[in-house]
This record gives sequence, C-alpha cells and structure tokens, in this order.
Amino acid sequence: MTPLGRDVPQGTYGRPKTRPKQALIRSDQQTALDHLARRLHDDRSVKGERITANTLLRVAIDGLIEHEDRLYGDNEVQLLASWREFLNLAVTLGHLEAVLSDWADKLNTARNGVGDPVSSSTLARVAVAGLTQHQSPVRGTTEAELLASWLRFLDERKATARR
Repeated sequence: MTPLGRDVPQGTYGRPKTRPKQALIRSDQQTALDHLARRLHDDRSVKGERITANTLLRVAIDGLIEHEDRLYGDNEVQLLASWREFLNLAVTLGHLEAVLSDWADKLNTARNGVGDPVSSSTLARVAVAGLTQHQSPVRGTTEAELLASWLRFLDERKATARR
C-alpha cells in the first residue's frame, strides 16, 4: 500500500477519492475528534485543504494499516494497548534520536572534520552492538533493572580499565 492510497484515483487537493464507511464511535470520541480537527484546521500554516474529523479518521486508518504488524490482541482493549505500546515506542525513539543527534553533533565538532562524520544512526548501531556483544550482564524484569544492570557493567569495565 502506498502512502495516502496514491495508487487510487485522485480527487480534490490530490487526495484519493473517498467512499463513505460508517463507524460507531462514543460521544467523547466524537467531541474530542471534532475539537482536534478544528484546532489543527485553525493552526494550519498553509490554507487550502480543510482538516476535518474525517481527515483525522483517514490519517488514523492509514497509520493502522501501515503498521498493522504492531497490532495484536483478541479485543478492542488489547488492540488499543498494542497500538499505544507502538506509539510509546515511536515517541521514545524520537526522543532518543534527538539526544543521539545532539551527541553526534558534539562528537563531529570535537573531531574537527577528521574521519567519517558520526550520525545518530552510527551511535545507535554502536549501542546495539555493545548490548549484543555483552548480553550476559543485562539482567532484570523491568526497564529500570535492565538499565541498572547495564550501567553497573559499564562502571565495572571503566573501573577495571583504570587499573
């Protein structure tokens, strides 16, 4: 599937032609959806295509279809939980990307153009390679425990290297 159904006939504003599909939603969902659509419509930097509740529903549907492999569960509650888990991961990775990008910029500045440029992707690959190579010290059942065990391992390695 191509983004925004670009493989189908186009309608207004280059958006694919649409067909009606009825969805039963709660009143709080309708109110929140209408409010969000109105806010996004009013905040547009480029006027043109209207942003409506239907626009947001199509965006949500495209996101679900694009990331269908992230959905699992036997009911609406479980499906929603899996979708939220994916979105939380995406947000976390976005924050990590910003931190890694800042770090890469600092490293590149300190290197004065010597060698290949360091990117956030480079730093992520280095971190994953380190975790992959040293799996045994990473122990725990929660994120905090896993992080603590990894940091203990790094501290021990640093102490050993100083000797």
